Amino acid sequence: MEVLKENLVEQELVAVDNVQIKLEHKVALPENAKKLIGVSCQLLGQNTQVNGAEITLTGNLVTRLIFINEFEKFDSQDVTDTFEKKVTIKDAGEGSQVFVTMSVLDSKWQLQDQQVVIDNLVVVNVEKVKTNDWQVVSDLTGDVEVRKNEHQILTFNAKLAEKFELEENIELEANCEGVLGVDANPNLKDVATSAGKVNLKGTIMVNMLGVKSVDNTSVPYNSIHEIDFSKSLTATGVTAEDLACGNVVVDAVEMHIENGQKGPVLVLKLTLIFQVCVYGNHKFNSVVDAISFDKELSFQTAQSNYVEVLPQVNTTVEIESNVNLAPNTPYIAHVLAVDGVRVNNLTVNVGDGKTMLEGVLAMNLLLENEEHIVTGEGYEVPFQTHVRMDNLERDYTVNASVVPLNVNAKARRGTEILIDAQLGVVINASTTKQVTLMNNLEEGAPKVDDGSAIRIYIIGEKENLWDLAKRTNLSCASLLQQNPNLENGCTPGERIVVYRHENVEL
Repeated sequence: MEVLKENLVEQELVAVDNVQIKLEHKVALPENAKKLIGVSCQLLGQNTQVNGAEITLTGNLVTRLIFINEFEKFDSQDVTDTFEKKVTIKDAGEGSQVFVTMSVLDSKWQLQDQQVVIDNLVVVNVEKVKTNDWQVVSDLTGDVEVRKNEHQILTFNAKLAEKFELEENIELEANCEGVLGVDANPNLKDVATSAGKVNLKGTIMVNMLGVKSVDNTSVPYNSIHEIDFSKSLTATGVTAEDLACGNVVVDAVEMHIENGQKGPVLVLKLTLIFQVCVYGNHKFNSVVDAISFDKELSFQTAQSNYVEVLPQVNTTVEIESNVNLAPNTPYIAHVLAVDGVRVNNLTVNVGDGKTMLEGVLAMNLLLENEEHIVTGEGYEVPFQTHVRMDNLERDYTVNASVVPLNVNAKARRGTEILIDAQLGVVINASTTKQVTLMNNLEEGAPKVDDGSAIRIYIIGEKENLWDLAKRTNLSCASLLQQNPNLENGCTPGERIVVYRHENVEL
């Protein structure tokens, strides 16, 4: 008997650490700011360097200040501060590929002595590639009965990132006096693989906060624009059967106003990063059981881990909530505009095939009360929603990102604000499972013929009683007489005993 073995290498992307850090900074209020009415903060231009257990984080904190200037006009200013932060994590091990991502978990601000003090809570997620080497028995030759299983596993292929730019001209209203700021939120709709490519499609939801003149009065307003995009990323060795999980983040935003043929035009230039993990489908046959007719066989098996990844879910959800104003607050006549919308304190839980998402939708609202006084207030709206995923079980690790796409706010009865929002959701799930593989098989001493059983057979996949009768050259009645358990059907992998009988022609 000859034993044929196959060497397999499986790569697994595993979580190493999850660290929360604070990014605190102060921004001086502009000299021409008479009244501050809104603050928002973005984390852009992220970069990481890994050196053993130490990670250096760098990037830009972009703070947008919205205020009323000395001319009683709405105005804005963006202030960019470069940050550098070092964190210590669990040792990722020598020679390992390490991947680091950052996301803002919460953001708070307050005004102190003509300075805006901003506290950002940032989550640093660290992953590494773990390599498993397998040697499995793939085939046997000789006088043996063999049962094989076809295995299909997903093995981590690569984590890729590519920057690309989008430029869009947005026509402004004829009475537009200026643009105070732009929020760009990518909504990924589809991630797919083809030969040597990872392809994505999505939409950038652009929320523009502008100022227009109405009856000789400057009034802020919102304008929503959609920018469709598609992108292909070259990935060596990727096939259409592979699985890709990815996301798109904003790396930089540039804008300026030009005079167009029909009026003012906002020229918007976005730098985006497409981040994607690729998992390759790997199929192989492995011997999981075998018997010999004339010699003893000794088996050695091993339990090996493999990753199981569910197809990514890209969807949108809608939430609606009432915000009750504090007592003694002047009645609100209008909600003029919404700015600086973000999702804070996102938590993810799994149950009953659903992903439960809880978080806080935070925003700045520009309000006009009954006395025609404009104020800027920060509000937080807790939300809870769920997204269904096929084949999702409780032992899966689920990662989710939620971005605000479109948020509307409306005053109700002067004491309430109705919030109606659309959120873009990206969810991916993975778990580690085990497979039993035969990694060694040795042929022992010859069996002693005791005159009883002459054959032990293993029932194969999809084999029925008629198939067994043909294989053993016995009648179905003889097989049932010797193995009464077959009356309940044939179970793949079950052993049956065939005693000495005269051959029966079928």
